[in-house]
Formats: sequence, structure tokens, C-alpha cells
Amino acid sequence: MIRERVRQAQAVMAHRNPGDAVRVFGQRVPVKLLRSNCPCGQLTESRRAVRADLEGYMSGEVIAAIVTASAAFLATVAAVYTSRVSMMTTRELEIVKSTLGRESAEEEARRTYQYEAKRRIYAECEPIVLKLAQSCDYTADRILSLTDIRRWNELQATRDTKSFWMLSKSSEIISLAHALLEPLALYTLLSEKTTLVDLSFDSRLEEIYRLAQAAYRVHQDDYTIAGIEPNLAYDPVVPGWRDKRLQNPATYWWQGMTRVRLDPAVELCVHRDAGRITTIAEFEKRYLELYEAPDDSRSKSLGLFCNPLYNFRIEDRPVYWRMLMCQLLIYRRISKRSRVSSELGTSSHFDFDRQDIDSLQRRGAMTDELLDASINAALTYTNRLLDQQ
Repeated sequence: MIRERVRQAQAVMAHRNPGDAVRVFGQRVPVKLLRSNCPCGQLTESRRAVRADLEGYMSGEVIAAIVTASAAFLATVAAVYTSRVSMMTTRELEIVKSTLGRESAEEEARRTYQYEAKRRIYAECEPIVLKLAQSCDYTADRILSLTDIRRWNELQATRDTKSFWMLSKSSEIISLAHALLEPLALYTLLSEKTTLVDLSFDSRLEEIYRLAQAAYRVHQDDYTIAGIEPNLAYDPVVPGWRDKRLQNPATYWWQGMTRVRLDPAVELCVHRDAGRITTIAEFEKRYLELYEAPDDSRSKSLGLFCNPLYNFRIEDRPVYWRMLMCQLLIYRRISKRSRVSSELGTSSHFDFDRQDIDSLQRRGAMTDELLDASINAALTYTNRLLDQQ
């Protein structure tokens, strides 16, 4: 490289006065030393000194400057990189802090809500569950009492079946209606005290709630229950049903209810001012008042709830009897589940108590065929409920 620069300088100085001097890389060099007719191999000591200076300049100062500039450039790049990394790290730390803070707040809110939900369950729901368990046992026993044919005379209609909805005011009808409505009324009160989120914190309460809900729905599933094998002929909503149901009550006597009529009937078993269910005396008073007020819409609702009980005979109410068997299974399970802690599981299927089966068989109120069909239909219906949960 140095030789090339010297040759270039010799070419430029070819026409200069030999006595002149030029500055090359800060050194004054006589023109005669740069003449092209002086072979590089015959350089004088002076030319060698200049050349040495030029080489020293290039190998020392220039290289040092390059290294300095490179170091400065690298330092700048490193500073920029460090700054950007620092900024990114700061942002990421802020994001992490924000995320952790939000998650911590959400967890604290969840714990607070869970504590309040459990407190509300124990303070407000458990008393209802206790009453529900007691009511389920009583209602189950009353269902079994319908196999006593001596009670059927007390269930006879005493009014014209074509003119009124409420057909009897016998004490047996009133007490039986109250017994059948009471668990449904307690379910209504329980549903007003809790939420689905609350239920997720207590598996025992959730199961009891689902079972009580299923018992409520039984009254609306008359067609479904009638259709379980062996299916029953059941068609209560037909023209001329008032006459047909007297001729063939098993098929044409309506044995279920719609939700529109069921809710008001259940409400008659709730004492809203006191926030509890009615006593049998309070319910009897309401029943008798509505019995004398046939134009009251509540009279129709209560009459429709009691409709399958009027003129009751098991062979004349086969669909209703299946429905009662379904409720018998559900109520026994609610009673047992209410006495078991949440940590303990329950059976994965429904089954009748041996004592209940003995009671059904002992009284001989129905044929074995009808008894077997109703039991099998009830087991099929209730076990489907477990599959749906």
C-alpha cells in the first residue's frame, strides 16, 4: 500500500521543481525524492527515513484511530442495546407486577366470596335442609300410606266433578296435600337463599338442591313417566275429557300439572310474612277458604294439585302412582344425603329401601304386575336424573 502511494506521489511530482518540497502525512518531502526516475530499490537514506515515517504513521496513528473509532462505535452500540434491554426489562417487570397484583386481587375476592357463601349456606340454608330432610321422611311415609285401601274412602269427591276444581274438603285430603306440597315449598325457600355459584362450594348442598328440584319437576313429567316401559295409555287433554275421565280414569284423568298451576299451589304452603312454610292448621285454613271461593284462580291451582287424589285408587291413577314412586325414591335419598357430610360420596344409582318394598307388598293394594311396573318405571326415571347431572 505504501509503495503504491509513493508511486502515485512520484507521478504527481514529475513536473514539480526538484528543489521544492511537499507535505506528505505531515512530513516535508523533497520533490526529487519522489521523482519517478528514482528506482524504489535505490532509495537514499533520506527516502528510507521518509518511507519509515510514512509506514510508522500508517501502522501506528491510523491503526490506533481505527481501533479507537471501532471501540467508540461498539461502546455506542452496547449502550443502545443495554438501554433497550433495560427498557424492555422494565416494561416486562411492570407487566408481571400488574398481572400478579390482578391475580392476587382476584384470588382475594374469590376467597372472600367463598367465605361469605359458606357462611350464608350454614346460617340460612342448613336450617332449611334440616326441615327438608324431616319433611321428606314424613312425605315418604304418607306416600306409602296410600297403599292402605281404608284411606281411599276419605279421598272420595263430594262435589260435582264437572263443575268444581276442588272436589273435597276432608281432613285426609287436606293433610295429604300439605304433606306433598311441603317438600316442594322448602325447595322454593332454599332456591331463594342460594345461587348456583354458592352450590359449587358445597357438594352435599348441591346434591340435595338438585334432588329437590327433581321432585318438583316430577309433577310436570307425567307424560314422560307414562311413556316408560311398559308404557301406559294416557291422554287426559282430549275433547270431552270431563266425561271420559269418569269412564276410564286411568287414561283420561289428568294426573300431572303444568308449571303455571304448580307454582301457585306450592306458594299456598309458604308463609311469606314469616319466611317459612305454613303449619298444617294455617294450610287447612287457606284450603277451606279457597274451597268456598271457586272463582279464585288459586282455587283452580290447588284443585289441580289435588286432582289425582280425588277418588284415588292405584289402578285408576297408574301414572300418578309412578310419579309418587319417583318422589319416594328422591325423598329417601334427600333424607339420607342430608345426614352425610360433604366429604362422603353417595351411591351412583337409586334403589328402594327394603322396608319400603315390604310395606308396598304387604298391604296388597295392587297387583304384583302393577307394583313391579311402577317400581321399574320409578328406577328408570330417577336414574336418568343422575345421568343428566
